Amino acid sequence: MSRIVVEVDEDAIAGLVHDEAVQADLGDRMKRAEAVAKATAPVDTGEYRSKIHAIEQPDLDGTRHMDADAEHSIYVEYGTRQTDRNGRRIHLPNHTLGNSLDATGGDRDV
Repeated sequence: MSRIVVEVDEDAIAGLVHDEAVQADLGDRMKRAEAVAKATAPVDTGEYRSKIHAIEQPDLDGTRHMDADAEHSIYVEYGTRQTDRNGRRIHLPNHTLGNSLDATGGDRDV
C-alpha cells in the first residue's frame, strides 16, 4: 500500500489571489460573466439588464464582484412570494448573476 502525504502551504495559496496573472484571469472571467448575464437577463423595461456590471477593482482580499444595481434586481434574481389567485407564484427566481458565474467557470457566493 502506498501513501501520499500532502502538506498545504496555506500562506502561499492565500497570496496567489493577489498575483497579477490571477487577478487578470479573474477580471476576464467577470467580464465574460457580465456578458452572459446581459445576454440571458429577462427584459421588460431593460433597466435590470442595463444595470448589470462587473466591478473593475477587486476587494482588498482579491475578491471580484458583479452587481445588478437596479432597485428591483433582488426580485429578478430571487423572485417574490407574490401569487396569483390560484396560488401560483407570479415572479419566479431567475438567478441571472449566479447562473452567469456558473457558465463562466467561476465560484459564486450568492
